[in-house]
Amino acid sequence: MSEVARRLPPMAVALLATIASSSPMPAGPASAQDAAATHGGPAEEAQALLKAADAPRRLISEGSIRIRATVEEPGTAPVVSDLEVLVKGEEQSLCLFHGGPFAGRRILANGTKVWLIFPDTARPIAVSPSQRLVGGASIADVARLRFEGSFDATLRPGEETDASGGRSLVLDLKARDRSVPYASGTLWIGADDHLPQRAVFRLRSGMDAKEVRFASYEKTKRGPALRREEIVHLLPNEKGWRTVLEYLGEEARPIDPALFTPEHARDAV
Repeated sequence: MSEVARRLPPMAVALLATIASSSPMPAGPASAQDAAATHGGPAEEAQALLKAADAPRRLISEGSIRIRATVEEPGTAPVVSDLEVLVKGEEQSLCLFHGGPFAGRRILANGTKVWLIFPDTARPIAVSPSQRLVGGASIADVARLRFEGSFDATLRPGEETDASGGRSLVLDLKARDRSVPYASGTLWIGADDHLPQRAVFRLRSGMDAKEVRFASYEKTKRGPALRREEIVHLLPNEKGWRTVLEYLGEEARPIDPALFTPEHARDAV
């Protein structure tokens, strides 16, 4: 049994991996208004909508984000954790667990590498790709995805209207290459505000794997900010699994680059 498996159950690893890769990232020029004003053919319009859909999770490029994460697995009590995530660009993040059963633990992500850091161990524990991509830990893939960079999109004609009268545009997604963990998907965005409402991601077999519900937004000086995200597992062996991320606030500030190394990640306070 690996050290990761011995120290943490699968959904605990899922929580850690998800938080490490789901931090809001830097906003580019995209916005709902930009997408609405885009001129060009259908392909250009669809890609502009994807860029706008990414913006609410990309509020700061460097600083700290406060998050409350709840992991639900059938037959067990929900696991609730309060934490701070330090971010620097799109490749570096350090999660500091301040409350809940993981208090005192940390997870460092630098590029494609991830380490777990425990208060009672001298050395960080590297998390292999296989440990991150199986079972519950696969939700990290969903959180890491950036619509514009990962998919080509086709905008369906017309609009969809739900039971409450809400109107949405629907984009069919196709992965740009095999490095994207999901081969295809569907994204629903608001017809007026162009904010993501929900997305379904599918395996190469065509089977639905994950549904992401973008449940709540807040208006900020940087633009609309995603405040609540729900990830629902759809594969037969993962039925009933759910992760809720509540983004409580963010602060743009300089972060010492040394903190994003295994040697100095413990120095963050």
